[in-house]
Amino acid sequence: MSGDKTNIPNELFESVREAVGRRVKLTLRTKVQLEVKGDKVENRVLALASHRAYLLTARVPSKVIAHFVSLCVWRPLQLVLEYERGPWNLWLGSVEEVDEVIAHIGSCLHRISPAVSPVKVMRKLSLKPPERTAALQAIWDEQGSADLGPCGGFSHQYWCVCDYLGLPYREEVQWDVDTIYLTQDTRELNLQDFVHLENRDLVAIIAALEHNQWFTKLSTKDYKLPTDVCDQILRVVARSSRLEELVLDNAGLRSDFAQKLASALSHNPASTLHTLNLSNNSLEDKGISALSTQLAKLPLGLKHLNLSRTSMSPKGVNNLCLALCNNPAVASTLTHLDLSGNSLRGDDLQNLHSFLSHPNCLETLDLSNSDCSLEQVCTSLLRGSLKHLSVLNMSKTVFSHRLSSRNNFFLPLFETLLLGLGCNPNLSDVSLDLSCCELRSGGSQILEGCVAEIPNITSLDISDNGLDMDLTTLLVWLAKNRSIRHLSLGKNFSNIKSKNVAQVLDNLVHMIQEEESPLTSLSLADSKLKGDLSIVLNALGSNTSLTKLDISGNSMGDMGAKMLAKALQINSKLRTIVWDRNNVSPQGLQDVAAALEK
Repeated sequence: MSGDKTNIPNELFESVREAVGRRVKLTLRTKVQLEVKGDKVENRVLALASHRAYLLTARVPSKVIAHFVSLCVWRPLQLVLEYERGPWNLWLGSVEEVDEVIAHIGSCLHRISPAVSPVKVMRKLSLKPPERTAALQAIWDEQGSADLGPCGGFSHQYWCVCDYLGLPYREEVQWDVDTIYLTQDTRELNLQDFVHLENRDLVAIIAALEHNQWFTKLSTKDYKLPTDVCDQILRVVARSSRLEELVLDNAGLRSDFAQKLASALSHNPASTLHTLNLSNNSLEDKGISALSTQLAKLPLGLKHLNLSRTSMSPKGVNNLCLALCNNPAVASTLTHLDLSGNSLRGDDLQNLHSFLSHPNCLETLDLSNSDCSLEQVCTSLLRGSLKHLSVLNMSKTVFSHRLSSRNNFFLPLFETLLLGLGCNPNLSDVSLDLSCCELRSGGSQILEGCVAEIPNITSLDISDNGLDMDLTTLLVWLAKNRSIRHLSLGKNFSNIKSKNVAQVLDNLVHMIQEEESPLTSLSLADSKLKGDLSIVLNALGSNTSLTKLDISGNSMGDMGAKMLAKALQINSKLRTIVWDRNNVSPQGLQDVAAALEK
């Protein structure tokens, strides 16, 4: 009967349109009888849109949100439609009309919540005989493959949510999603795109994710989330079977949010969440411990967990790592763990070390700026169970044991770490960040003795370590390593006498000019080399390996820009050059631009 007006006179049809509003598209309308008192009935018109049911007398509509509908059919021609204000007991002219109304409501519900069967959304559907339900389900299944519109029909779902919550529908949101998001084919709904709107607008946008099957990631950064927005995010976590990644970085969250998040996860057995980033929020041990209890129960485990700078102490980390150990899926799923920026000083981190020493598939471990014991971390990492670590960020890991040649405690551990990495056949593509660790001469000597024989380090950052003249021999040994593709050496030239800088840079040039050099990326950022940088720039003309070069912060001036311009005229390998903060005038910029045009 959809679109059929044969049983509704034109005058009545126009009255219906006037009552519901001419902007509302009605897809089904039919005469019904409403049971009012006992056996007494009154004539009504039932009009259905994609999001509401209207029961009309004259020009005064009564409304019900389809999402909260439950349907009962006790007799062949009877339809009981329940909503928040009570039931509508309707009588229709035929069984076919009853089934058509139910089919239409189910189709609307399926478009709003495509992942859930309309039967479940209706809460209760009783039809006799049962074959009627099967026939309706077949109709809905057939419609399941229909195109819902851009980004899984998000705009329609957003419109329905706005209508239900009594909030304004922002066409700007619809345009952004249907145009920008669709064009970029992104599955991430970034709240940064909408924070200029009111809080209630954010609530409606997030609420649409309860039903949407396109977006798998919800993110925000550096924006303090108000309480109502947080509550809606928790509601999505508790209900969505599609949300896989939740990133709330520096969102002003406290321990109570972490506790509520744990509760939301506990109410969603169908959750597919595998990435959680709550960094830069003061969750404290109380919040982390509550959340850990639920992380231990996630059936699919976690892939990426970032709890950096969340005001954790060793107690909170122990509770977290106990949960990771107790979740059997985590050992084969967790690839990224970031606990940096938390105060982990002391020896009471038994569960952390237990987790690191047991079989796992970590690829990235960040414990920088945490004060944790390097000795225990190294011991745990090198017990042979670690399989895939590719990024080990130890930058500023220990403040109580500064990494310098004067510290006999650290140097043997540093050597053990390097030798362990080199001897572990399970590791490949390791990215080792040792920046800002004050390696100095002692650390440089250990690197010289080990680095040539380590076959799995592909990225090495030893910037800001006071290496100075020790670079002269260290670069010779680094050149012998055939796996390092990315090397960062910046901030290591402060205490080299001017007459000796050339010697260091000559060895660097020899390294990058070597035949079949594996090096593709080099950083000399913030080294203040000034005119001496020309030694490296002059060598770029014959470079055959480097594709990326960072020479920012060297104050090379216009003369350096001229040298760079000459090299670029004949270099066909470089793809990326970072050269800001070099005191280059417009003339220097013009020289480089002209060289690129050639």
